Order: sequence, then C-alpha cells, then structure tokens
Amino acid sequence: MRKINISNCQAGMTLGKAVYYDGSSMLIDEGTVLTPSHLAQIASLGITELYIQDSFSKDIIVKDVIRDITRLEAIHFMKQTMEKYSLEGMPSSGNIISIVDKILNDILKSEEIIVNLMDIKTFDGYTFSHSVNVCILSLIIGIKLKLGQSELRELGVGALLHDIGKVLIPTDILNKKSSLSNDEFEVIKRHSRLGYDILKNIQGISEKSALVALNHHERCDGKGYPMALQKQEIHLYSKIVAVTDIFDALTSDRIYRKKIDTFNAINYLESINNLLLDSQILDCFVNVIPPYPIGTEVTMSSGEKGIVIGLNKSHIPIVRLNVNSDGTSKYPYEEINLESCNNYFIVSSS
Repeated sequence: MRKINISNCQAGMTLGKAVYYDGSSMLIDEGTVLTPSHLAQIASLGITELYIQDSFSKDIIVKDVIRDITRLEAIHFMKQTMEKYSLEGMPSSGNIISIVDKILNDILKSEEIIVNLMDIKTFDGYTFSHSVNVCILSLIIGIKLKLGQSELRELGVGALLHDIGKVLIPTDILNKKSSLSNDEFEVIKRHSRLGYDILKNIQGISEKSALVALNHHERCDGKGYPMALQKQEIHLYSKIVAVTDIFDALTSDRIYRKKIDTFNAINYLESINNLLLDSQILDCFVNVIPPYPIGTEVTMSSGEKGIVIGLNKSHIPIVRLNVNSDGTSKYPYEEINLESCNNYFIVSSS
C-alpha cells in the first residue's frame, strides 16, 4: 500500500484504505476499484491524498499508530460532542475517559511506537480528526516522558478536548477562507478560555486537563495567549499539546492553505524550538516522528522517484525506486538504503 496525491489517482486504481466523508461515515470502502465518479466525490470533499494498493506496493504494510476501529470511534465521539454541545451539553467524564483509555491502550500495545497517522482528512471533518490526532501524539510524548497512568489519562482528556471552546465561536469566522481581521482573530482566541470554562464544569475532569484548553496557545517566550505565560508558568500537559497541535495543523489541508509534508513540519518546529516550544518535549516528539513515513512517495536528488518501504532505528528511509530520472518506468525496481548513501538523498515528498 502507498499514499499518492489525488492528482495522480486514476480510474481503475484500487483503494488501499477506506475513505470517510466526515471522519467517521464511510464513503468508499477499502478494496474498491476507483471510478471517475469516485474520484469526483473524493475531490469535492477537499481530500488531497489516498492510499492505494497495486503491484508496486502490495508487500508494503502501512500501520496506523492505533486501530481503525478506535480511531473511528474517537472521531465519531468528537463529532457528536461538538455538534450536539449547544443542544444537549457535554458528555459525561466517564465517556470521555473511556475514549482516551481506548486510544492509550492501543498505543501501549504497539511493539514500537513510530508514528504514522493514516487518517485521510476532509475539510468538514478536520476539527474532529485533528482533536484525535493531537490526543494520540500527546499520549505518545507522555509515554516517552514516562508519565504515570493517571497522568496520561489527564493529558489525553485535555488533548482530546483542547479545542472544545470552538463550539462557541461563530462558524463563519472558524471557516473563513481569507485572512482574519484583527477583531476576528480576537474572537478566535476566545476559544481557549471558553474551552476551559466548559471543561472545569464537567465533574470528573481535573483542573490540569481543563488547563490544556486554556493554555495550549501559550508560548515559552511569553507571547502566547490568553495569559502571556512564560515557559516555567505553563503546565507540562499544555506544553505537550502546544507541539502536537501545531504539527497536526501544519500537516493538514485547511480551507485557507495547503498542508506541508512531515519533513518540513518537523523543520519548522525545530526552527522555533527554545523560543516558543519546550525543547525537551520537541526532542522527544522528533524521536518518534519519521520525516518520511512508510508508504510516502518521494523524489530523489537524482530525479528518480519511489516510495519509502522501511525505516531504520534513526528513521532513515529505505526507498524502492520505480521511476527513472527521465520519467520512464524503472523495472525491475531498485531498493536503496539511504543510510549508506552519502550523496543520494530525498529532495521532496508527496
């Protein structure tokens, strides 16, 4: 299985991973042979990438960091929570904790935690998928930092619901395609306090979890919001979610901008390290995020193209090449371990 850009998808290709139109409702099942109608549906949802299975990638196993059933249940939970909040109020803390525990248990059962988030986001389902990804990534950091079970649960609850205050922000501002005015940005910034007010009133949710909603936009230099806290004043959970929130936002397509790839997202985070983010947390995060995940299509410095089929312990890719530098097909395929290639490297991914 491999991930390809929607612009390279053609009728007749076989879908390698199911597509969900709002993050939880199936649109096209895995194994479906794509038709022009399918491709039109997918494009209309703002989906820019698909997983396909073909002879070139049939032996490549791309594993999500949690089970599909867990991810779908968590996304559906967030969808129900955020869409029904104004009518029925928040779910019980027991339901929230149950979802976090399922995510945590899946992660803990993994033999080795190397992150590959396989969700295919749509514009409409971004908020729900984003909340789940931030929870997953935050728990992985928490595990690497050797937090205890109760601390991981608190962190997971805060991470999953870090953006809950957005249910009280006008959707026309949240979904605006053009740049926000100063006044509109001030409205957006209210979501952190609104989220804190929501969470602190749910019996069974700790103050530390609620503080994640309040402080995940604080920055170590004291120039974040809403309280302009400095590094030592920001709780650990909020500093963790600050990293994962930025990363998942950068690597997701939004209505107003295209996503960037994992390699460039990591470079961006490292460029603001020490100034805006906690360096210990970022170092921990980078150690579990491969710049080029398995299944990623890449272009080499030679102009050849291929797919990442494996990673060594330092996340250095093994690449299977299938396109020559002149654009012709390469067969038989050639496999290159980049760890042993000093002057041969990846220049871009898609």
